Amino acid sequence: MYHFKSCPRCGKGDLFEDSDEYGVYAQCFQCGYVGYPGKILSLEQARAEQLHRRGRR
Repeated sequence: MYHFKSCPRCGKGDLFEDSDEYGVYAQCFQCGYVGYPGKILSLEQARAEQLHRRGRR
């Protein structure tokens, strides 16, 4: 699916949705932004997820 003029980074880019082994994502044709629709984390949750991926607790 395509979303015209809806990139949150550049403001005028066109997003396309795709998926891979990590799930569904949206990418901007113009600036390269990658976002994961439906996955909104707080700053604390994002940091905890990064630490978990690195093997720390």
